[in-house]
Parts: sequence; C-alpha cells; structure tokens
Amino acid sequence: MRHLLTIGCLGSALFLLGCQSPFDDSLYQQWQRDQSHAAPSVQAPNAASDTLPADSFSKPQSLADLIAYAQAHNPSLEVARHRIEQAQQSIAQVTSLDDPMFTLAPVGQMAQTADGEVTLMSSLSQKLPLSDKLQVRGDVAKQQVKIATEQLRQTQLAVTRDVKQAYWRHQLAINTLDVLNEQRQLMQQFNESANAAYRAGKTDQQDLLRIAVEISSLDNRITTATQQRQSALARLNSLLNRPASAPLTIDKPTEDSQDPSSLDDWQKLAFDNDPQLRMVHLAIEQARKQLKLAHLQRIPDLTVMLNYAAVSDTGTSMAADGTDQLYAGFGINLPIWQDKLDAAEKQAIARIRELISQLVQVNNQLQYSVADAYERVESQRKQDALYHSTILPQAQQAVDSALSQYRAGRGNFLNLIDNWRKLLEIELMTHRNHSLWKQDLAQLQFLASVESIH
Repeated sequence: MRHLLTIGCLGSALFLLGCQSPFDDSLYQQWQRDQSHAAPSVQAPNAASDTLPADSFSKPQSLADLIAYAQAHNPSLEVARHRIEQAQQSIAQVTSLDDPMFTLAPVGQMAQTADGEVTLMSSLSQKLPLSDKLQVRGDVAKQQVKIATEQLRQTQLAVTRDVKQAYWRHQLAINTLDVLNEQRQLMQQFNESANAAYRAGKTDQQDLLRIAVEISSLDNRITTATQQRQSALARLNSLLNRPASAPLTIDKPTEDSQDPSSLDDWQKLAFDNDPQLRMVHLAIEQARKQLKLAHLQRIPDLTVMLNYAAVSDTGTSMAADGTDQLYAGFGINLPIWQDKLDAAEKQAIARIRELISQLVQVNNQLQYSVADAYERVESQRKQDALYHSTILPQAQQAVDSALSQYRAGRGNFLNLIDNWRKLLEIELMTHRNHSLWKQDLAQLQFLASVESIH
C-alpha cells in the first residue's frame, strides 16, 4: 500500500506540474467587452500614446507629424510586431526536449516472481536526440524571427508611403479648390463686364448665358473637389487609427529634402536595403537549415527509461520477501522508412529551388519598379518646372490680354472664354502633376527604403 501511495503521489505531482499554468483568454474577452461599447474606430491595444499630445490635432499637422503618429498607432504595425513576438516564442518550443513519458499499470494479471507477486508496474522515460536536431530547429525558428522583423520594416515603409500619398492627394484637393474658387471669382468679374457690355448694347445675352453655364460647371467641380478632400482626410485618419470623420487640419508642405538624383543611386539603395529581398535571402537560409534538419532525421533518437515494479511480500514461493524491482533501460527509434526520409529532403531542396527562383523574380521586379518610378518622377519633375516657368505664365498672359481687349470692346467673348478655360485646365494640371510627382516619389522612396519625411 505504501508503494501505491508513493507512485500515486508521484503521478499526481507530474500531472499537476503540467497543469500549473491555467488557460488565460482574458485578453480576447476584454477586447469583446470593449467592442460592445466602443466607437467606430478602436485604438490598437498597447499602442503608443505619447507621440503627440492629446490636443495636438486641434492645430495643423505637418507631414512629419502625421508620419510619426502613424508609425506609433497604425494597427498594421501592431500586427507585424505581434508576429515577431509569436516567432520569438516558438524558439523555446522547438528547442525543448519532448515531454517525459510516465506509465502506470496497476491492474491485470501481474507476473509471479520468486520474491512475490508483482502488484504494480510503472515506468518513466525521456527521449534524447543523438544529433543537434534541437539546435537546428532553433536556428530555423530564429530565421523566422528575422523574417518577421523585415516584414515589420517593410510595413513601416509602406505606412510612411501611404501617409505621404494621402497627404499629397489631400493637398491636390486643397489646391484644386483654391483654383476653382479663384476662377469662380474671375468668372464673376467676367459676368460684371458682360453685364456692362450688354447694358451698353455692345454684346448679346448669349455671353451672359455662357458665363452662367461656366459658373455652374465650376460649382459642380468644387463639389467634386470637396468630396475628394474629405476622402483624403478619411484615408489619413484611417492610417492614423482615428475615426474616419475625426477633425484633422493639415499644414502646408515644407521644402523638399535632397534625394539621390541618379537612377543608379536609387537602384543601389533598393538592392542594398529592400526588406522583401532580405526576406527571400533569409528564407533561403531557413530552407537550408530545414534541409539539414530533414537529413538529421536519419539519425536515431535515444530513449532512456527508469522502471519500477512493486512486489508483494506474499507469494507461492517460501522465499518470497517482497523485494521491489527497480531497473533502467534504453531504446532507440529505427529510421528505416527511407521513402519518408527521402521525401523530406527532396521537399526541402524543392523549397530552396523555389526561393532561388523567387529571388530572381523579386530582383527583376524591383529593378523594373525602381526604374519605372524613377522615370515617372523625373518626367513629372521636369513638367512641374515647365508648368511654373513657361506654360502657366503664358496662359495667364493670354487671359489678361483677352480680358483687356474684351473690356475695351475690341475682343471676342468666345476668345476670352476659350483662353480662360485653357488657363483653368493648365492650373489644375499643374497641381495634379505636382501631386502625382510627390506620390510617385513616395513610391520610389518606398522601393529604395529611403526613410524621408518629404
């Protein structure tokens, strides 16, 4: 009975040791409770809140402020950080030994020995690898941590790019509204001049009707530009992890920073720093370690055992004295199924080949994307200079000349309207080209992993 009690206590202790950490689902339950009372936008758990003061959105925000706030609060970055945490926690799991096995046989037809009848049999065994499998598994898991870290870096660059592009879309909408409102005021001046000419009998009513149509068209375009501005603000708020309709005032752009000027410079930055390329390189190293691990599966593992048998002091033999049995043993697994082992190695080799092909694909795509973005940026930069230095001043001069001639009674109203329309479109194209230039520059900086705030 004493032996049974001892074995029972040992088994209970081992069972309780495995159950010492209770299941904890409180984080999700708390999130569910918060969701039932939350506003449409929920702040990410544990997000940094000290990047900007609580009342900072009451004043105009610069592009640098928006990027800094997004880097601290954007939910996609929290997702990437949690992936790193998950990968880190897997290291201890794959480098630990398997759980020891405890067996107990208290019932059944037990063996009769000279020392007495066996009343209980128990065994404690532990599997021990004879190779460095655990270390290689840990190396594979560590590579996954590095890959997740590069994924975080790529997400950080993507968030910065998205904020820049939303910022410049908002700036385009603001500039468009300014141009349309300014041209509406100019059209009102045309209307006054046309009314004066109509009262003096120098023109007919058709000019007044044409002006009314143009003013209505401007009002329609103002409505569209207002909607585009609100959409850009909603996009920015989304990137900042704020409600889409939250008030947000944007500051005017600052001077641009100096970025690499040649295509070769951009290409070098991209190939040296691109997180996606690094992820493929890390994945190749991980696959090589997985190949080594598959090869190590051919080496047997050692299992050591400690066995105990409780013997009764009563038995058929007169020499029965109830001496318990305690003995140790060992065993190994026999990796004889070669098809399974060969398939594991071939799978790892196929993975390496896949990643090498993917590396070539990513390399080519990155080279093309950088070259394409660079050419668009350079083209738009040159167009921006041309618009401001030549095209826009000439269009303004044409309108001023036509307006002067019309007011003097020597010009044609249709010519005035035609010149005004060209000026309006050129002004809008100037701002549109500038916005596209900045958006494409943000994409180029993303591809080259340039962490610029401009």
